[in-house]
Amino acid sequence: MKILNHEFQGPFDHNKGFKRNFACVYTIVSPNGKLIDVGQTQEVNNRIPNHDRKKCWLSNGCPDKQLYIYTSNNEQYRLKLESAIRNSFATACGIR
Repeated sequence: MKILNHEFQGPFDHNKGFKRNFACVYTIVSPNGKLIDVGQTQEVNNRIPNHDRKKCWLSNGCPDKQLYIYTSNNEQYRLKLESAIRNSFATACGIR
């Protein structure tokens, strides 16, 4: 899935972890293609499965396989990309 000219991999189940931890920008996308949430993390396995906005994801029709990721080890780049996505889309969850 392309978001702001970046290829995000997925969908993955946001209830499960990955075999290895990695840094990424993550998005939650509803089955009808609406961007629900965006964020960034240094350790995907520590952030996603127990996310504090998971109730919001569920209430917006995203029970499991709606996670898309863009991997990057550069924290400044992740923060800029997260901000650009958040400013370009009206997400239902998270800071606007």
